[in-house]
Amino acid sequence: MKNTALILALIAAIGTVNVAHAEELDAATLKGMYDTGRNMSGLINHCVDKGFLKAESTVNANKMVAYVAGVPGQMDKSDGDKNEAHGRKGEVFADGEYKSLEANLPPSLTLKQWCAQADQGMRQGLERVGL
Repeated sequence: MKNTALILALIAAIGTVNVAHAEELDAATLKGMYDTGRNMSGLINHCVDKGFLKAESTVNANKMVAYVAGVPGQMDKSDGDKNEAHGRKGEVFADGEYKSLEANLPPSLTLKQWCAQADQGMRQGLERVGL
């Protein structure tokens, strides 16, 4: 699923965002980063609710959202709660609509495996920025 790859890429990119140069990012890019981060936080919570991850993952998801929200620049955060709520229901925002993550995973990847990979990617991104 290309959307899974995009989410994992965002998490990895968190570690490479140079906050000093983030002001050069346009408003649409910043909004996309924030909305995706909030949706990812909801998806991590979904994984915790399913018993695939421990509660510590929720703490890390909150750190990720706070980091992205702290990137300087004009960031529209108006859809954040909605994106996180859909993630909590196991829905990822892709191609302009919310889709079931589980129904759109590649046949070789279970939701439990996706959760573990997403959690690992998030942890690596946080480590890169010293969180």
